[in-house]
Amino acid sequence: MKIFITGATGFIGVALTNLLVKSGYQVCVLLRNEKKRSLLPECVDVIAGDLSIFENKDLVLPPFDIVIHLAGAIFAPTNKGYLHYNYSATVHLINCIKRQKWTLSKFIFTSSLAASGPSVYGDTMTELYNANPIEPYGKSKRFVEEYLDTLNDFPCVSIRPAIVLGPGDYNTLKLFKMVNKGFGVLVNGKLQEISFIDIDDLLNAYICIIQKPMNGHKIYFVSHADKITNKDLFFTIASIMNKQIKLIHLPQFLLFGTMLTTTFFSKLFRFVNVLDFKQYKHMTSNFVCSSVQFETDFNWKAQNDLNSSIQKAYKGYLELGML
Repeated sequence: MKIFITGATGFIGVALTNLLVKSGYQVCVLLRNEKKRSLLPECVDVIAGDLSIFENKDLVLPPFDIVIHLAGAIFAPTNKGYLHYNYSATVHLINCIKRQKWTLSKFIFTSSLAASGPSVYGDTMTELYNANPIEPYGKSKRFVEEYLDTLNDFPCVSIRPAIVLGPGDYNTLKLFKMVNKGFGVLVNGKLQEISFIDIDDLLNAYICIIQKPMNGHKIYFVSHADKITNKDLFFTIASIMNKQIKLIHLPQFLLFGTMLTTTFFSKLFRFVNVLDFKQYKHMTSNFVCSSVQFETDFNWKAQNDLNSSIQKAYKGYLELGML
């Protein structure tokens, strides 16, 4: 079986590519940056370029059984940027696959919890809930899901991972760095409720999807069964790192003002804004989901609780020299 992966040099992509190769799959990746080739096994095949190459109507791709689409924009300078890199780029990729002389067996799209929108405090979302994304990143991911609903060419699966914990992830690394300096930041008000998933459990979910025949388009939440808070996250990290921390309670209006300021200057000086409106909404909303449907359909269950996930992540950060 031959699998094509976009976004293979990202946090999830590197781990997934290595696992698939170890599991005996033949893997081909889209490689935008040749300098990151060393992150991947030597045996993988490479298609050089970024997502824009799929706009070429004359592009001929080697036959693949499965495509796993991980690439996209987590941070974009404008709302149109999220649409371009997440929605439009996916449509171009799908259309390119449809133009080939071979037929794909399955398309796996890595969506986001943001595509569903936030959960109500004290509630847990399932796939039956109406999606209501509240910021441009989540909306762009939801547009892709809606587009995949219209396809009849090959089966599609969209997975919405919860916050992914694991060694090498830059998104959660900043939390470890805060704790390492003796503090954590919470937004004033009720504690934020969140779901999480260990990288190894997420990789196992991909394997389950690869191996099971499917029809149509299915959307699944993928997370551990435990619901945690942002405070739980900080104190678990502190416990694993053997650190004493002071929690700083940030007024929401101050965070909002900082977001507006960084957004203004990022447009003026053209730098990547890591505290845009999307990030602001993610820091001030609850994101709790249930994986019961995925567990039922694939006989899967997350094995790594918060403590073991943080332990592995911390050990990995140290080994990689990131902490």
